[in-house]
Amino acid sequence: MQQQIAESRLEIEQARLLTLKTAWLIDNVGPKGARTEVAAIKVIAPRVALSVLDRAIQVHGGMGVCQDTPLAGMWAGARTLRLADGPDEVHLRSVARQEIGNVIGRPSRPNGQAPGSASSGAGGSAPAGESVPQPAGGVN
Repeated sequence: MQQQIAESRLEIEQARLLTLKTAWLIDNVGPKGARTEVAAIKVIAPRVALSVLDRAIQVHGGMGVCQDTPLAGMWAGARTLRLADGPDEVHLRSVARQEIGNVIGRPSRPNGQAPGSASSGAGGSAPAGESVPQPAGGVN
């Protein structure tokens, strides 16, 4: 049981840190600059919730799936989060396109604009020649 508690704690912390990083990016470079992280959160947060709930159900045994505890209902509610804003596959495809674009050096934006181009719109990223500020601790 200690291992399940530790694994749950680690997963929750990872999701929390990704959420904080994304909020920071939205504040500093705008929603367009945080698109990949937003898509990642839409996959990670429901997965973590399901994983933690699944461990709790497992620890409780048969009691975990009966109506005497809220765990089964919580699991069903968390499962719908994986579909609420589009299936995971849609968000994973978005993350993959961005990463592939980063590796091969091509813009992966649907409109064909490079992430730092002037026509990417307000709040997209830093103006040409300026660096995007980074949060303390080197999160990138």
